[in-house]
Amino acid sequence: MRAKYLLAAVRAKHWLAAMRAKRFAAASRAKRVIAVGLAAALPWSGASAACLGMQVHAHRGAPTLPENSLASISAAYAGGWDGVEIDMQRLKDGRWVLHHDMLTGRTVGGVGRKAVLQLSSADWRGAKLLGQGGGSPPPFLDDALRVAAAQPAKTFNAELKVVYRDCAPVGQLVAGMKQALPHGNWMITSAFPEALRCVRGTDRQGYLGLIVFDPRHAESVSANPLGKYVAQRATAPKLTRQWLANLAANVGAPVGVHVDAMTLAANPQLLRDAAAQSVRVFVYAVGGDAALAQQLRATKQREGYLPSGVIIDGDAQAFCRAMGG
Repeated sequence: MRAKYLLAAVRAKHWLAAMRAKRFAAASRAKRVIAVGLAAALPWSGASAACLGMQVHAHRGAPTLPENSLASISAAYAGGWDGVEIDMQRLKDGRWVLHHDMLTGRTVGGVGRKAVLQLSSADWRGAKLLGQGGGSPPPFLDDALRVAAAQPAKTFNAELKVVYRDCAPVGQLVAGMKQALPHGNWMITSAFPEALRCVRGTDRQGYLGLIVFDPRHAESVSANPLGKYVAQRATAPKLTRQWLANLAANVGAPVGVHVDAMTLAANPQLLRDAAAQSVRVFVYAVGGDAALAQQLRATKQREGYLPSGVIIDGDAQAFCRAMGG
């Protein structure tokens, strides 16, 4: 009997050693992936990074400073976030700038209410950031890239806001970003699959994220009655396993889907299906950071999965504490 117990103990010891080796190998692979901003949707039991394995990105830079400003980007890089999310648009002379809305006037003043593509570099230099902490000119993309280049451990999460008639402008953009950020820790996202396919033509290996707009939010992004009409009659996007497979086929891996909390709630199987297909999932805190943390805690308990990352409006450490991490 003693020999039998000893044999069982030896086998258990070898099994534990093998499991530790597997976990070490998995952690090493995960570390390499996270280093280039490609954290996958993992089961809760496999999460090992900060904030329960999720990347935490600052939405348009750090809070309390003008969004998409050089000050907010610099503060976010200096803070506790794992990455910084910004918005990119192109001027009529080909320069790229940071701006979210389709028209100026909400965050950028001094140039009237115009589409960014109608403005020149001189117009942009003469514009001013609005709101608390504003007054300085809005940044060009080059300004933000210089900040990001000095922070290789943090992800530069750049959303391409507009789709163009051909891929040439996007190809030039991607080539410039490759040169400006040789550390490789950056990603491009867009709500337009065709824009991501343009990016893939220049960058075969980089992570790309498709932003899925939930039409139930139409009222919040449009002040006119049409937005309310659409929101009241809209249904949630259906992100099935086949939909994810089509995304990977059309855009090319590595790829992910970026959704808001409402869309995630309407697709409770999304994290599990995405993990099975090596598709990353990032979630925006559209309804507030606290509400997102509460939802993700419930999701983890119910499904055993968390997203690859979150894009929040507030403090990263406060969000992680709310998550229990």
